[in-house]
Amino acid sequence: MSLNILFITRDDLVKRTPFGGNIQPEKLIPHVKTAQDKHMLPILGTVLFEYLQQIIAANTVSGIYEELLDDYIKDTLVHYTAVEALPFLSYTFANSGVVRNVGETSNAPTKVEIDFLLDKELQSAQFYAQRLRDFLIAKSPTQIPQYYQATGDSREVYPNRGVQYYTGWNI
Repeated sequence: MSLNILFITRDDLVKRTPFGGNIQPEKLIPHVKTAQDKHMLPILGTVLFEYLQQIIAANTVSGIYEELLDDYIKDTLVHYTAVEALPFLSYTFANSGVVRNVGETSNAPTKVEIDFLLDKELQSAQFYAQRLRDFLIAKSPTQIPQYYQATGDSREVYPNRGVQYYTGWNI
């Protein structure tokens, strides 16, 4: 069960993505949570995911886990958050319905332009996700044992360790 502790901040998004500093945090935070649950949980698995949330909440992140968060998870998560957020940033959801926000001196991008940006962010996210998987495999099970642990709970998500190679028949 998720503790609703986020692995990144708004500042991480502003510093590591094309998002500007004038985006309101309440427009980004729901997408961070979505990206974390949809993309990071399957990469990390439930045991490591929840362990990271616990040490973040306790403010005891250090050593290999600090490296994991700062150098791998944050890079991956900011780009997956951008993928989740981009389609929604120009819209406001209000009691009166959905409103599209367009500035007085700006033009709304076309769907093709938005799809191009989404594709570029997805490519970046997938690149960093592979680096994250490679790091976890290289450091597990000795330095990050939670990556290979399982609790036996039927609701548990096991880590997706990436591409499995098959060489065909060997005679």
